[in-house]
Amino acid sequence: MKAKRKKRTPKKSRGGKILFLLILMGMIGLIFYLFRQDIIHSFKPRLEKTTTVEKKKEVFLYFSDSEGEYLVGEKRKIFKKKDVKEEIKETIDELIHGPEGELTPTLPPRTKLLTLQINEAGLAKVNFNQALSKDHPRGSTAEMMTVYSIVNSLSLNFPQIKRVQILIDGKPIETIAGHLSLRQPISPKPDLVKRQ
Repeated sequence: MKAKRKKRTPKKSRGGKILFLLILMGMIGLIFYLFRQDIIHSFKPRLEKTTTVEKKKEVFLYFSDSEGEYLVGEKRKIFKKKDVKEEIKETIDELIHGPEGELTPTLPPRTKLLTLQINEAGLAKVNFNQALSKDHPRGSTAEMMTVYSIVNSLSLNFPQIKRVQILIDGKPIETIAGHLSLRQPISPKPDLVKRQ
């Protein structure tokens, strides 16, 4: 008896498979190239969410207590950035925004930060619009709370800031409400912060 020969099935050539894979990869690359903007925009919000969640920094903002005698620190999270000036600007914006709890705001709500400069000696020049003075509630206590709210919030969170000079519309000012002299830069006053 003769042994049955197995029928040979024609093998696909390796060259054909490689050519098919190259064509497939080329088509995927072309689709990505043509629709790259749409693809990037669809993934961008998810990527930003994950990076911003990781890059947050905790600061203490100092607002007035209900009696106007002490400053009380309120924790706030700000975005951590490469440039510390951006973090400082965000801290001031949060201070203007006011407290989230039961503390008393120290800056008028229409106040805006215009510019910020920090020199190598640790002097921060913080330039506000006129609302800081025009909308201020007046009174020596309220003025002291405003000034040291700004100075302590900056110097106690950012060690590179040693003193703060408050400007309005880019110019040095005598005072915000007529009680506290602001001709010279102000140093922090940690003893105004209530110990909890």
